[in-house]
Amino acid sequence: MNVPPQRQPSVPSEPAPCPACGARLGGRAGCQAAFDALCAASWASPARGAVHNLLVDAYCMQHPEDYCRSAKSYAAHLTGLSCGLEAGGDSRLYWAVARWLDGSQEVTKPALAATGARGAVTVASAVACADDAHYTVVVRAWAATVWEAYREQHDLARGWRMAAAAATRDANSGAGARR
Repeated sequence: MNVPPQRQPSVPSEPAPCPACGARLGGRAGCQAAFDALCAASWASPARGAVHNLLVDAYCMQHPEDYCRSAKSYAAHLTGLSCGLEAGGDSRLYWAVARWLDGSQEVTKPALAATGARGAVTVASAVACADDAHYTVVVRAWAATVWEAYREQHDLARGWRMAAAAATRDANSGAGARR
């Protein structure tokens, strides 16, 4: 009796890419799991914690369909990249942006960068870092490539950052005048 040979199922040679950023970590679910693990690791290491905001903002701007649905969340993450890369990661400025956006401030959401054009470095590069010093360099490089992908919106983000800083100055000077 002639029995045809059985075919072996094809196995992909590497994990599926994330549809948003292209990281080959097992599709969108694998990419999200990698990001969640990096966020958790930020609490275990001061060095990793120091670049946590950049990690979050870079990831969110590469996955804006999930993390930047509203104009305010978009503004927070884009302006966060501006704070982290152009303003030295000043935590007071990050919080000023959050307070400014938390109020009745109206912002208009600009167009998203095209999928596949949101930065050449992804979460996969940060996952591959074993030591903290290398990790911080990689997260900064990742954030810089995402920031560059949104080059056309740099002035907008800088304007939001300055408006938030001015609102904080105004609030602080008003509080001092009432004493």
